[in-house]
Amino acid sequence: MGRPRHPGWAVVGAVAAGGALGTLLRWLLVAPAPEAGSPLAGWISLGLVNLSGSFLLGLLAGVSSRRTLPRWLVAGLGVGVLGAYTSLSAVVLAASVAPAFGVTGFIQTGSPGGIALVAGLAGTLLALAAGATLGTACAAAGLRLGGWSSPVKGNASGGHR
Repeated sequence: MGRPRHPGWAVVGAVAAGGALGTLLRWLLVAPAPEAGSPLAGWISLGLVNLSGSFLLGLLAGVSSRRTLPRWLVAGLGVGVLGAYTSLSAVVLAASVAPAFGVTGFIQTGSPGGIALVAGLAGTLLALAAGATLGTACAAAGLRLGGWSSPVKGNASGGHR
């Protein structure tokens, strides 16, 4: 087993620049969601960002399977822009700051708050399952629209130069 081949500085640069752009796009779309009042608006905007990103990732994979595109472009758009745009780290951050908003006060055995905590956790698991299912469906729709097929013949890189 040898040392992995370096992807090239064009790919590395495209992923880094794409990551910055994807993060900015996500922030611009999710930040306007109202934080006070109903947290549902924030979760809806987060879900829409992740579902649209899943669709766009599928579309990119479909298009790049039919056309030979430069590796740096596919990596910059896929791993960079759309990887940062759909990052699960935003969900992890939202869950990690929950104690700062008093969520830990619900953890008391037998209290109505404890029931709310259990209901909240169940709702979170349901939302994650629905997100995974809908995200997969959106990615499949993007693949179909992009014309997914087998990789470009004679090109071991799967349609990438």
